[in-house]
Amino acid sequence: MTVASPFSDFRYLTSNTIRPLTLLPAYSSKSALTVCVLANANSSCNNIRNNINISNHSAVTSLPSSLPPSSAASVCTPPTFSISPPTPTPSVLESNRLQSTINNNNNNNNNNNNHNHNNNNHNNNSDNGKPSSTSSFTTSFDPSILLQDRECDLAFYQKFFLNQPHSNFVAAQSAQGPIVVSIAIDRKGCVRILVRTTQGSERIEHPSSTLSIPWHRKILLGGFFNSGNSPSHHLWVLSQLCPEIPIESLEPCHHRDLPRELERMEERQVIRSYKFGVIMLLPGQTLEYQGLTNTKESCTPEFLDFLNWLGEPVQLQGWKGYRAGLDVIGNTTGETSVYTNWNGYQIMYHCAPLMPFNPKDHHQVERRRFIGNDIVVIVFKEDDDDEQFDLSSVGSRQNHIICIVRPIPGETPAHPKSYRVQVAVKDGIRNFSPLHFPTILQRDDASRDLFLLKLICGERAAYRAKAFATQLSRTRESLLRDVIEAHQ
Repeated sequence: MTVASPFSDFRYLTSNTIRPLTLLPAYSSKSALTVCVLANANSSCNNIRNNINISNHSAVTSLPSSLPPSSAASVCTPPTFSISPPTPTPSVLESNRLQSTINNNNNNNNNNNNHNHNNNNHNNNSDNGKPSSTSSFTTSFDPSILLQDRECDLAFYQKFFLNQPHSNFVAAQSAQGPIVVSIAIDRKGCVRILVRTTQGSERIEHPSSTLSIPWHRKILLGGFFNSGNSPSHHLWVLSQLCPEIPIESLEPCHHRDLPRELERMEERQVIRSYKFGVIMLLPGQTLEYQGLTNTKESCTPEFLDFLNWLGEPVQLQGWKGYRAGLDVIGNTTGETSVYTNWNGYQIMYHCAPLMPFNPKDHHQVERRRFIGNDIVVIVFKEDDDDEQFDLSSVGSRQNHIICIVRPIPGETPAHPKSYRVQVAVKDGIRNFSPLHFPTILQRDDASRDLFLLKLICGERAAYRAKAFATQLSRTRESLLRDVIEAHQ
């Protein structure tokens, strides 16, 4: 008898009624995806638009922030989608490609296309095993919707502060811990502030015309809002726009190397590599450990086809890309894995069936060492039936997002291959964009974009969970202290 794990406290994301959508007017011609939209039966088009709109603050955040949201517009504008009616996309015999790769690991000459890391080759490329697109709908993908807060902070700082007149203030000791604040006022009187604390960053843009400046201060300052104003002027602006900051603890820092060091600090916090676990459940299997015991010989064509939808099979020995902890020298973690470079993000999948199997180990500790340390785990359940995956069987404290994927049988030209997707999250993780699951995704490039976006946003949402927030806060505190101590 399997005992439920005391660590499992998952819940399914709020499910809505699935309603097919045929057409919705485009918001922007630059960014387009084809999606299955979930809405209540009586939802209006406005509600549907709200469901698929992505907020930079709630959906793609990489670090928590306790600061109040800025009233000013962010430099990272929320993206928009245009939605077109889905049309059939034929599937290619991709399962044969992965099966051949598994069975012929020593034949490198036949796998050159499988080593291509450029995600642009997914579309209209039958040589690499992806389906040849015959769809008439738009599948262009705007990578700006993937910008996480740290990337927005970096772009904000590089554009408006680096190599521009600005002031930096630091506080090594304060009620909020170490703080670094950058402030600039341009010639048009726009005040821009970047506040960095252990809990995250806040970007502020505020017109100077709305500031309440006493008449005597206007006389003393003269051309206050022109370029070249002094740090004391900036400090006064901070006291007006950021009352939550302990102004009395801030000190101006004029070290010439500080701006570049702040840029490097922001770059170090940008996450561009992700690792996702993948396990397969055969018919009748409902527990995590059962999925960890399945071998590569038991991989079904449907599962192999799904892996090829996720990415490309790669030979691990000699692999030069992101390896996610896998052995690329001695094949101790398997000979083959699945990888993709998607919109500048490297993703390596820890595929349990492709890892070495130990028949004497009931718990498959070596496989669990990787899958159990992944924040996001994909569970591919072979049968699309009412038999549910037992979430209580998940025993890792690290697993926070479980994405359950079921292939929908009955593929026809009118009903192309598709997947039923359901997402469960641990308590403490809020719903995250771009979709409210469960839903149905077609096996095409546009739905793949949406699926990978969901996984990445899910991991970023998990960073706010208690298990990670404290650790990230400590890391950020260390970075801030190092910068302050090195430049005081």
